[in-house]
Amino acid sequence: MITTILFTLLFILIWRYLRDSINYFKSGDPNENDNNYWMFSYDFRDAKDHNKYWKKETKLLNKKKRIRNQLIFLLYANTIILFLLANSLAVKIMFLILN
Repeated sequence: MITTILFTLLFILIWRYLRDSINYFKSGDPNENDNNYWMFSYDFRDAKDHNKYWKKETKLLNKKKRIRNQLIFLLYANTIILFLLANSLAVKIMFLILN
């Protein structure tokens, strides 16, 4: 039970670090703000001009978006692990209460 608590605390710290680093790491997209930090960049992509993604300035923007999307994926994976750890901790507490 102590290991589950320690792992839960560790993943909470990792989650906070990922959240802060995603908020700090701005790719330069005008649609980004602090409220949609958890969204992938293609969730609010402008679909008007498909040829603009091949320009040199946009390639750098796409590289930054790719890095940000990887951080967001790690945030989602961390959230799933936290959910599983919290459920495991709740089950262990229930076993202690019932026994």
